[in-house]
Amino acid sequence: MSPPAVDRMFITSVWLQCIIYGAYKFNCVLFGVCMYVIFIRNKSAHWIVPLSCIFHFSMATVHIIISFLYALQGLTDPAVISVPYGSTLYFASVTALWSTMTGLYLFNVLVLHFLLIWRFYLVWNRNLVATIILLILEVGHLATALAAWGMVTHSREIDEPIALHVATALFILNIVLTIYLTSGIAYRLWRAGADTFDLTGHNAYKPAIYTIIQCGALYTSSIVVICILRLSGKPAGLVAPYVGIQFATLTPLLLIVSLKFGVRHDQA
Repeated sequence: MSPPAVDRMFITSVWLQCIIYGAYKFNCVLFGVCMYVIFIRNKSAHWIVPLSCIFHFSMATVHIIISFLYALQGLTDPAVISVPYGSTLYFASVTALWSTMTGLYLFNVLVLHFLLIWRFYLVWNRNLVATIILLILEVGHLATALAAWGMVTHSREIDEPIALHVATALFILNIVLTIYLTSGIAYRLWRAGADTFDLTGHNAYKPAIYTIIQCGALYTSSIVVICILRLSGKPAGLVAPYVGIQFATLTPLLLIVSLKFGVRHDQA
């Protein structure tokens, strides 16, 4: 591994974060104003909708700020850059800023999964059996994430071999959960639209189904890319999760938009 490559990959990851963040910032702010109006005027609007929008957008904003501070520390701090390949060693080691960024990513994904499980529970007419299975998978996902995080923190090395294998299991569980949830929600909405097709002449949930499939595919693709980069041992694998949090934020925001344009919890 070429040492300067880690520096370039980190700067690239921050740049990609800013692009993705800037791409949906204006639409998110505009949607937040719309959701505020809807929430105030429509007393039946569920509190979790505007709260989820605010939470995920805040997580993405905080992550961008910490990434900037992380880059500033690794590229300008005299104590770091005075050492040969100091910036590379800094970005490849476990620090407080690294732990904070990783924690934000895991917490953001956890909330995203619970949002999807909540939607799954509602559209499947509060099916407890299927929901409990999903919650068990989520507990396994969370336990694996904490185990990998603990191993890396204990060894003080981001690319610790055993933690890498645990992280691979983490990504696989993440992919399984996301596919299960998005396909389950989309299928249920398709069945609901098909049942009322004779009355309406069209599938009223088709736009929402497309949105759920698209954002699910977007998030799943980001996980697959992160997993491949991590397993390849390339420098990009060390910083890929920093970009992943933006996709983990974009997915629930797209889902919230789909809620506004035809998928309401009282209609599911």
